[in-house]
Amino acid sequence: MAARSVQAGACVSANKVHQRTKFTSTRTAQVASTAGNALLVGSVLTLFGYIGYTLYENLIAESGVTRVYNQSLDLVRAHPQIRTLFGSNVKGFGEPTHGQRQRQRAISHQYFTDEKQRQRLHMQYYIMDPKHELLGVVKVDMAESPQLKKWDFNLVAVDLFAEDGSPKGRIDVLVTDEFAHEVRKQQAERRNRVFSKHNRGESDGSWFSVLHPENWRK
Repeated sequence: MAARSVQAGACVSANKVHQRTKFTSTRTAQVASTAGNALLVGSVLTLFGYIGYTLYENLIAESGVTRVYNQSLDLVRAHPQIRTLFGSNVKGFGEPTHGQRQRQRAISHQYFTDEKQRQRLHMQYYIMDPKHELLGVVKVDMAESPQLKKWDFNLVAVDLFAEDGSPKGRIDVLVTDEFAHEVRKQQAERRNRVFSKHNRGESDGSWFSVLHPENWRK
């Protein structure tokens, strides 16, 4: 009788251990499944969030690359001189790369903060006439107003080049007075720097050379 009682107790203990092990395994599997599902859902949400952010930044935001490209290209197409030289169905394309179609080429652009603490955008892309005899390099400049938080075009211009690469002039599609003044100021400063560099220590009879200390008589 004692032996049977021991065997029965051992069986009960074994069953309890088996049930506990089974419960633990089931619980672990459930936790792992829940964690896996949560990770999957989190990854999907992150992916959709990234896609949404990218679409907003490119298509909806005022300074989005795709939006600025489309708006500036519409301005270029509407210009009478462009229509005369390139036709009515002007197509734009990005930087030339090997093995990619024109529509898939990246649009060269750069965001930066200028000396007035304004957010700026420079962009460059290309247009070509149907006969491939004339290339246009479209240059775009935009700035955000710190007060209005609104982006506006400063410049949309097209530099013209012949098939052999020789320059053929420029067409100013849109230029603001403020931007034109800024360009003239920068050009004047650049000329002054070049003048100072080439004439430092030399007298050319101008007031600038007279004012240089190295030309003073001792």
